[in-house]
Amino acid sequence: MQAVQHFQLAGVDLNLLVVFDALMSEQHLTRAAEKIGLSQPATSNALARLRKLFKDDLFIKTSRGITPTPRAFDLTEPIRQALEQIQFVVSSQPEFNPATSDRTFRIGMDDYTEIVFLPKLFQTIEELAPHIKIQIRSSNWQKAPKLLDANEIDLAIGYCPQYQTWHQRQILYEERFVCVTNAKQFKKRKAITLDEYITASHLLVSPKEDMVGMVDEILQEHNLQRTVALSVPNFLIVPFVLCNTDLIATLPTQIVQTFVEVWKLHALPLPFEMLGFSVDLLWHTKSDRDPAHRWLQNLIAQLCPE
Repeated sequence: MQAVQHFQLAGVDLNLLVVFDALMSEQHLTRAAEKIGLSQPATSNALARLRKLFKDDLFIKTSRGITPTPRAFDLTEPIRQALEQIQFVVSSQPEFNPATSDRTFRIGMDDYTEIVFLPKLFQTIEELAPHIKIQIRSSNWQKAPKLLDANEIDLAIGYCPQYQTWHQRQILYEERFVCVTNAKQFKKRKAITLDEYITASHLLVSPKEDMVGMVDEILQEHNLQRTVALSVPNFLIVPFVLCNTDLIATLPTQIVQTFVEVWKLHALPLPFEMLGFSVDLLWHTKSDRDPAHRWLQNLIAQLCPE
């Protein structure tokens, strides 16, 4: 099949057709500019270029706005049909079949989401989409938006309180904190008192790699202080330490649930009120029309704890 000759399109800005359609629809320069998000001078400039392109005035200024010329009326339907065709071609997406796809998804995760999500996510993907591959990129609430903008990840899972207007955020669930320990005196207990909590030795998970966490700030508000005997930068070492000491750690519930099931540690509610955090799904708006991306989003949401 012979290709269509486009010798006249090389110097044509197709955005001018959008301006023409808005002018024809509104028949008012200012309203047309607002409709397509341009300034009035930019719209006037586009109209001048349209007149040069079609060798016709197209729109005549009147006391109530602008009125189309006969040439503009003749162009209206062909231009509108062309814009609809272009929009259809640009917005249409191929179907996505997870059973046969060999796509690689890049997911931003911190160590919390790796522990809570990754095993069951990959297990489910192996069952539903055996040829799909997953690449995990180290991420956190500060790095995730930047990685999305740099196209280095497809989406991020974790606490994402800060993002831009061109990002999309879905709250997956709300997380809270509990105590976890291997200390014998708490093995058959259903609660721990505030005095027992304060006098115990604590393991702190501090991504900032310091000796002070949110718990210490809460206690300080009540003129109380605990002893942080050990601070580690991530969650991965925590069960190994707790299994061999009498330390207490204050951790998110979903991680504790894993530690209790696998490591036979003991969980207790906190003896004071403490705010939790949301676990979020973050992605770039440009992925909204990607059926493969939507499939992965829905799969992740289905795997969330209730």
